[in-house]
Amino acid sequence: MNVEMDITAKSHQKKGMIFMDIYKALEAVPYKKREYFKWKFDLYINRTEELSEEELCQKLDVKTLNHMKKWEKSSEYLMLTNLYLESRMANDLEQIYQVTAERAIEGDEKSIKLLLDLQKQVRAFNKEAKTTKVYEPIENDGAYDELELS
Repeated sequence: MNVEMDITAKSHQKKGMIFMDIYKALEAVPYKKREYFKWKFDLYINRTEELSEEELCQKLDVKTLNHMKKWEKSSEYLMLTNLYLESRMANDLEQIYQVTAERAIEGDEKSIKLLLDLQKQVRAFNKEAKTTKVYEPIENDGAYDELELS
């Protein structure tokens, strides 16, 4: 299954962190894999208590998570992990920016230089992001809807 996705506009808030479209990406993953990934990276939005491995196995109706541990070596899992980590880095960068901006306003010279550098890098990234084509699924025009495959 190809799980490329558009990582643009939507974001979800959880515990003060922003996860850019990881939830949208997980929609394209089969249920058991999606639930395992959410469990592994604590991506549940409304969960108050952590699930144990045994409880997850019961929820997924499996005896062990061995098949999921094998899935962790797949390119699909790697892509999802990279998307998750990228969203975490974006959140970290936002926090660093806020702290640096506060210190720069107070007159700290190193913070001023760092803030200007961060702003320059963000502008460069945004400029590049505007010119980079993001994966968009091809719309089905219905031309083959009545085609019989037998």
